[in-house]
Amino acid sequence: MNGKTVGFAAAAAVICSVCCHAQTAGAPGLAVAPQKQIDIGAAEAPLSDAERTDLDKAVRKHDYPAEKAVIERARAEHPDSFDLLVTWGRLAYLEKQPKDAVDALERADKIKALSEPDRMTLAIAYQFSGKPAQSRAELLKLVKLAPTNAQYLYLLGRMDRENQRVEEAADDFTKAIRIEPNFVRAYEELGQAQEALGRLDDARKTYETAAAINRRLSVHWEWSPLDLGVVLLQANELAEAEKLFREALQYNPRFAWGHYYMGQLFHKQGRDGEAIGEYKAALVDDPRLRQAWLALGRDLKRQGDDVEGDRALAIFKKLEDQQNAAKGLKN
Repeated sequence: MNGKTVGFAAAAAVICSVCCHAQTAGAPGLAVAPQKQIDIGAAEAPLSDAERTDLDKAVRKHDYPAEKAVIERARAEHPDSFDLLVTWGRLAYLEKQPKDAVDALERADKIKALSEPDRMTLAIAYQFSGKPAQSRAELLKLVKLAPTNAQYLYLLGRMDRENQRVEEAADDFTKAIRIEPNFVRAYEELGQAQEALGRLDDARKTYETAAAINRRLSVHWEWSPLDLGVVLLQANELAEAEKLFREALQYNPRFAWGHYYMGQLFHKQGRDGEAIGEYKAALVDDPRLRQAWLALGRDLKRQGDDVEGDRALAIFKKLEDQQNAAKGLKN
């Protein structure tokens, strides 16, 4: 429904939450990263004092070539060091160099079995290196190692869904929910998988359950009411959809998608002036929300404001072209 995919930032958040065991009672699901930097493991690595100083400077500047140079100097003296390879792998992942992360962590795993967090880093690095089969294999290892860890099943489902294994993804998310019944993000992903499979009634029930659970939690997630609201909007149950969109915006007043869908609802009701206001609010919160630029441009032109309407549509076209170019590079 919302087109979200597993990106480096989201994947890093999942890794951090698993590594640090950050789930707290009442939090909205398990995939919330704590405000803690991932330990790169340099304390255990065989580095000289000068190398530690140089590495620290490079890390502070996010200067990956300098970071890698320090590691390579140290590896010249300690070529079989597990800890140096792990440090390199973690740094490469954090600096968005997935192929180097794979190289380093594969080598480390041959020396000694990786920890669960590092194996998950390897799995995600495989995915971003264009090796989905290897990524899935590592995640399946983690699921076998820790069958009661809902995070691993959730991430496996995200990867399966991104790789068009939608049936498997739905099964992964269902298993994650059985382990952690309050995992609202897993409900959202399950609902989207069910929609993709054409199981619309099941998706609606999933979103209804998620919204009800979300309301009972001490920290609320804006996506739960929005997901259900979009289903009701599509079914022309506008009054209930509006309540849900307002609920989402109550949880997060700067939720761009919440404003966008409120605008869509107002447009359906013929309230174009209010719809335009919601689209503008969405774009304040997220200037790259292509759908809001498109809807804004169309409604402005419908009201006779061709200049601003054409400007909005031109921005939409530019963002759309950038998106398509990025997809082309990925493929």
